Amino acid sequence: MEDSKKKGLIESAVLDIVNGSIAGACGKLIEFPFDTVKVRLQTQASNVFPTTWSCIKYTYQHEGIARGFFQGIASPLVGASLENATLFVSYNQCSKLLEKYTNVSSLGEILISGGVAGSCASLVLTPVELVKCKLQVANLNSIATEVRHTKVLPTIKAIIAERGLAGLWQGQSGTFIRESFGGVAWFATYELVKKALKDRHPLENPRRDESKIWELLVSGGSAGLAFNASIFPADTVKSVMQTEHISLTNAVKKISNKFGIKGFYRGLGITLFRAVPANAAVFYIFETLSAL
Repeated sequence: MEDSKKKGLIESAVLDIVNGSIAGACGKLIEFPFDTVKVRLQTQASNVFPTTWSCIKYTYQHEGIARGFFQGIASPLVGASLENATLFVSYNQCSKLLEKYTNVSSLGEILISGGVAGSCASLVLTPVELVKCKLQVANLNSIATEVRHTKVLPTIKAIIAERGLAGLWQGQSGTFIRESFGGVAWFATYELVKKALKDRHPLENPRRDESKIWELLVSGGSAGLAFNASIFPADTVKSVMQTEHISLTNAVKKISNKFGIKGFYRGLGITLFRAVPANAAVFYIFETLSAL
């Protein structure tokens, strides 16, 4: 009996990893062009890109769609697969452990599991986002620097050659803060919105506990909004840390001195805009695959 339970847990974890990987990759394809604009707004001076539209226009006119908006997608595509696999398997396994060994409320389970999932994901995500951010601003920096890397492997090699293997985790503190709090906001919003929509189903409906497609999409989109709105300043700090090789404290000081409080929110608009479809797709695909 015990062996069958262990086998069931392993199978459940494997399914979470596979389904989370597929959902994460699909979500990243949707959001990546918007993310490129967001990173450029976060890391470049306001006189370079005064508005979101000026950044989009410059990128399209000077670099095109593939080289401009999708440059460096290979790294985050793999990263999104690993990140979402880690998020879903950590969240679900933590929830099961809390349910089995503690008396924590259902809301408490969601909050704790979300924080644990985000913390685990940050370890996977930091190297991926470091490479991604460098590639996303490479075309802008190449004017002022002799050496530029516009592909994933040369960028990784350059980071390791300059800073060692640990250099791949530049910005880990910023990512950890962002993902820990963001994980709570992401999962909590999704679960609570999904439950609220389910509770509206008629009591006589035999499929009352099943979410409709639009309900999953709305829940996922809401989770994306909550995640990005709640942790955006930490994300800005993380981007500056990774593109300029500076500490958390120095990144905060640099943004504050250069832009003021508004500097921590440059790129928020386009981030929230892309968060809705990308996260709606992630949760919908994950739930659909898990139900097969």
